[in-house]
Amino acid sequence: MGNRTQDGGLLQQNCRPEWPPWTCVAANVCGLCSTTLWFLVLLPQVWKNFRRKSVVGLSILWATANFTASLVNLCFVYGYAKIPLYGRINSVYMPILEFTILVQFWIYGDHYNKRHKIAYLIFCVCMWTTLLSLNLGLKLFPYIQWVAIGLWCVETFPQVFLNFKLRSTMGQSTRSVIIASIGKMTDFLSTYGLLMPIQYVVMIYFSSSVNYVNVIQVVWFHGRKPNFSRDEPPETVQYNEFRDGEADESSTAETNLLCSSNSGQPSLDFKTKRTIQYSLITLFTCFLGLFAYGIVWATDSYYAIFAPCTLVAVTVFAFLLYNRAWPSDSVV
Repeated sequence: MGNRTQDGGLLQQNCRPEWPPWTCVAANVCGLCSTTLWFLVLLPQVWKNFRRKSVVGLSILWATANFTASLVNLCFVYGYAKIPLYGRINSVYMPILEFTILVQFWIYGDHYNKRHKIAYLIFCVCMWTTLLSLNLGLKLFPYIQWVAIGLWCVETFPQVFLNFKLRSTMGQSTRSVIIASIGKMTDFLSTYGLLMPIQYVVMIYFSSSVNYVNVIQVVWFHGRKPNFSRDEPPETVQYNEFRDGEADESSTAETNLLCSSNSGQPSLDFKTKRTIQYSLITLFTCFLGLFAYGIVWATDSYYAIFAPCTLVAVTVFAFLLYNRAWPSDSVV
């Protein structure tokens, strides 16, 4: 069993000795599927940004945390950790795509002040240089990796906050969100089905769970144009840039559904759509419960329950923070 754990074939890596052999194969297959999905996950988002020549609706903090964590993880994977092949492939490929999105923020981020963009660039370069120096110079791989885990734990929260603020997810590519949701599930199954470093166990819980919170937002806000603050007119470039053929089409469809009934009540189609939304939200909420159970089981500690409690607390805070600013839940 020990040899199978360390020196087996592609589908016999990092096996749990106490589990049947087929579980190791299945978990490694999930990992390979995850690798394939991560090769695709950001491509629709990159293309959407390019097509509309805008990154409005995306959080720059999300993009920065994503790339920074991947950069640290790249050092950890090749300088310290023993993880399956698919993990090593991902650790190289993902920073490339994530850096591409950061470049798009620089090119298309006209709604940001130019001096602020330059100052932010200098800050990021200094931060990345420091992290690389600590990893490559002092060989602090297992300690600096917790920086990556911390960033991956919170990376999607800025996007979640922004979505609640706008009451819209039009800035995100729906295709990327769908691919990510499948990828996070395969990540969870592979990580918790194999012997992986504790850093990865914690990281996969938070990254998967916060991603599914974002998925729930995409389901609920689907087709909605962003709400406008009383003190921020719709003509502002920050919101006026939401011009996307796919988004406009879906928004118009939902608006038509709302107004299609002669009795003034929502049409049957709209009620059906709401039923589908509630069903999907219930399903994704169950997945969140599965992730919470998984981290408690994998760490064998009830202290791990603080992880899902933190997730719920931050999400509720974000909802309440911006819910107070919008007196109605109308589609605009």
